[in-house]
Amino acid sequence: MTKPLAITNFDFSKSPAKRADLIRAWVPEIEEIANVTITDDKFKSFLLAAISLGAKRQSLNILTVEKLSNIAGYSRSTFFRLFESQTQFFLRGYQLSCLLSIKVYEKHLSDQVLDLDAFCTFTTDVFFGANFTISPEIIQFLWRKHKRSQAEFHPHLQELARIMQAYLQQNSPTKNIQIDIDELTAVITLLDLDILTARLENDPILGTADHYLRLKRLLRGYFLSLNEAAA
Repeated sequence: MTKPLAITNFDFSKSPAKRADLIRAWVPEIEEIANVTITDDKFKSFLLAAISLGAKRQSLNILTVEKLSNIAGYSRSTFFRLFESQTQFFLRGYQLSCLLSIKVYEKHLSDQVLDLDAFCTFTTDVFFGANFTISPEIIQFLWRKHKRSQAEFHPHLQELARIMQAYLQQNSPTKNIQIDIDELTAVITLLDLDILTARLENDPILGTADHYLRLKRLLRGYFLSLNEAAA
């Protein structure tokens, strides 16, 4: 029997991100959060069907309406009543999966008391890992098809900033750090743009230890500057 993987068990500073292992760790987490946060049963069924199919092949070609409907237990007509088109469903499903990954982050973060350095490591680990559960080919397709700005494509970044700020303000080792939510959102957006650009351009650095360490340095540098100001 394959040993379960946890999303916090990866050391990206030493080895590249392995998508198959990340998927195995992240899919149960996303499914669990989806089951308790999505109230629309039909939408949830189609989303979970897409996650189940997509995790196996990491390709949009297998996510046909017929296959999604069969797994979800609803008809094609139900699918098209819920979604204007198949590509609209792909975008909504992707964006919701991103938001659910943030909820997973919040769940794991809330149980810990971390100093600033440990917080930056944990946040980079989860942020980095979540971004590599979906293949660049899917991101490239959605980006070309919908022609959104980064903020429109990734609306979950504001929620991530809110979660990070709330944690740091109530966490005893970091509660004296003054955090401007707009500034924090801008930093997170910059980190997200770094990963998004690498995915869209098939940059060789994508998913490597060097890539991970670069993002971690950027995040850590920002928070250390705030910590020094608070001292």
